[in-house]
Amino acid sequence: MKKIAIIRALDVRLIQAEFAAQFSKLKPSFVANYEEEIQLYAKKTGLNYIDIPLTPWKMFDPLSLVFGKRFNKSWLWFEPKVLEKSLSEMDIFQVQEPYFFYSAQVAGLAKKLNKPLICAPWTSFIHSSTYIPPYSLNVRRTIDQTDLFIVRTKRVNRYLSHFKVPENKKVLIYHGIDTKRFYPKKRKDNGKVKILFVGQLHSHKGFDDLLEIFPKLVKETKGKVELVVASQGGELKDKVIAMSKNLPVTYKGYVPNYRLPELFRQSDIFCGPSKDWHSFGIKRTEEGFGFVFAEAMASGLPVVTNRCGGIPELVGNDNFTNEQGDKKALLKSLCTLIIDGEMRRDIGLKNRNRIVRLFDLNRQVKKEERVILKRFF
Repeated sequence: MKKIAIIRALDVRLIQAEFAAQFSKLKPSFVANYEEEIQLYAKKTGLNYIDIPLTPWKMFDPLSLVFGKRFNKSWLWFEPKVLEKSLSEMDIFQVQEPYFFYSAQVAGLAKKLNKPLICAPWTSFIHSSTYIPPYSLNVRRTIDQTDLFIVRTKRVNRYLSHFKVPENKKVLIYHGIDTKRFYPKKRKDNGKVKILFVGQLHSHKGFDDLLEIFPKLVKETKGKVELVVASQGGELKDKVIAMSKNLPVTYKGYVPNYRLPELFRQSDIFCGPSKDWHSFGIKRTEEGFGFVFAEAMASGLPVVTNRCGGIPELVGNDNFTNEQGDKKALLKSLCTLIIDGEMRRDIGLKNRNRIVRLFDLNRQVKKEERVILKRFF
């Protein structure tokens, strides 16, 4: 059986390891820096998890010095000798975004070891890394070496078109959600409709808009609503904690991934009014896909969101998808769903069916395996 190394770093998520674990016609290894939740998952499922330490590129990471922490723009790659030894046993490599330093590092090893390279990006607009060195050098090196691009949304083509990637090197395969883990369950009615927000408490996630309209929402629905917030934090953390003292707001803090399915099942509406994030007039990010939206839909929840990045492609036409920053529309959408229980259930059922049909994890991985085997072996 051919061996595939699925390589991720920095912002490592359990859903990425779940994806890797589904491979059956290719023997998968998940190569990443250490993450405790993934280590426990790998032991439970038998996934080969290769934990390789990260080290500064050229022994220097200015961003960690400035910000005091590592994040996805950091100048980090894997310990070179350990990575090469681990990948030399593999038949094919898969990375994610081309601007990462580790992506360029893997691209260099793919060339040296004469192994096929797959790039599966989420970036869906002309990112600033396209022009700013040293990221632009990583981008060029990764893209030039890539043999197959697996685009995770149609919108990713807006990014790849800048590099004139030939159509025969691209294939659209959506990422999947574990529909056996995220599934609906009838909730007992306690007289309140629970709105769930999961994500960082930042304005570009639209959380500021949700907090602003929530007091009006409580008033217009005569207190029939509760806001449940699950997050590691952000600049709006203190504000939501303060609001919870006077309004029906529950701040749960960080909720581990294994507990998220039950949190979705205890809720009635998922709200994520995401917005594009700009700094000094430059677009920093937009929602590439939005895993939490897919998890909510798989759990049978209706969604209230905005037209931001790849969200409309994911949620389809049955949910409430508003203009970014339109707080009146946000308020109206939530009021409509709170009042109309039958509409909530109808949209939730359609959402569940949509996820099973288009975004089921096992189906999507099988589709990816067929493409890889046909293309390279």
